[in-house]
This record gives sequence, structure tokens and C-alpha cells, in this order.
Amino acid sequence: MVLRTKRTDLGGLEALALAQGGYFDRGDAQAHGIDDRLLSYHTRTGRFARVLPGVYRLRAAPPASHEDLWLAWVWSNYRGVISHESALALYDLSDVLPNRVQVTVPPGFARSSGAFELHWARLADDDLTTYEGIPVTTPARSIVDAAALGTGPEQIERAIQQALARALVSPAQLLAAARRPRYRHRRRVLPLVEEAIRGDMA
Repeated sequence: MVLRTKRTDLGGLEALALAQGGYFDRGDAQAHGIDDRLLSYHTRTGRFARVLPGVYRLRAAPPASHEDLWLAWVWSNYRGVISHESALALYDLSDVLPNRVQVTVPPGFARSSGAFELHWARLADDDLTTYEGIPVTTPARSIVDAAALGTGPEQIERAIQQALARALVSPAQLLAAARRPRYRHRRRVLPLVEEAIRGDMA
């Protein structure tokens, strides 16, 4: 996101949209000097397409990889991150394919949409990263969160083995994520993680 400007900067807005799958939100438009009247005009005349309340897509944008993930991130007002099984799919870990994009948002986030599956949590900085430009939970946090959500143990084991083989995580990072303080799923998730790590080292 950028600082507001009184000057209409369509080119700047379009460049921003192209950098994030073709999507932008109302706040982005206003930050580029495009008020609601101009936004409505460009939507009516076909320059933009309204895809969700407050979220638009540049019609001229070419198809992008992971468009559904970009859309979820923009829709979250840039406050959410891709997480759980959606993060595993982004990393190409295991064979999971969630029905809806899973997004972790901060406590107090009040928007809702049937298009996305929301999870509320305060994420530490070391739980966050970007992958192919998309904000996402780290591989270790993603694996542990997916396990807590009920992803099959065989998929969790596969994700851990693949992540270790690709050096996306270390055993220490996985164990730290599963042992983090006040983690209410620790008793169920930690044994899965420990067993998968032992199997990888065997």
C-alpha cells in the first residue's frame, strides 16, 4: 500500500494491481487519488471489475499464478496471511487441496466472506514470510496449523518429509512451532511432528 496523493494516478494503481495478481481494494484506489466516483466510472466502463465488496481487479491484467490467494490477501485489507492447508498447497507440500482459501487474520478482524475460511490468531514475526510474493505463514507454522485443523496424519508426515528434503524447515523449527507456549493443540500435534521427524531421520 502507498501514501495517499491528491493527484489521480491510474498508472500507479494499475502497476500496484499487476504486482498482486491484478487485484486492488478501495483504499488502494483512494491512495492513488481515485475517489469513489472515479472508481465507479472506471468499473462501469470496463477498466476495473468489482469482484468482492471493496475489491477490484484490473480487467487488462493477464492471468496470474495463485490468483485466489492474491484475492484473499487483498480482501483481508492486507491484514491476513495465507495459512494452514492453503499454505501447504502454495509451498507444494503434501497433496492437500482445500475447498476454500484459508487465511489467518488478527483478532478483531470483522470482515466475513463465504469465499474464504478464516482463522483468528496473533502471529509472531517469525511465523510470517512471503513465498512467490504472497504473504504466508512459514512452512513450520503452516504444517503445525494444518495438523491442528485435522489434516490427515499421512499428509502431515508427507509435508514434513518434503519440507525437510527441500530445506524449507529444520527439525528444530518444526518442534518449536509445535511446542510454542500456551499452544492448546500441543498434545495432539507434537507426537505427529516428532514421529515424522524420526521417520525422516531413520
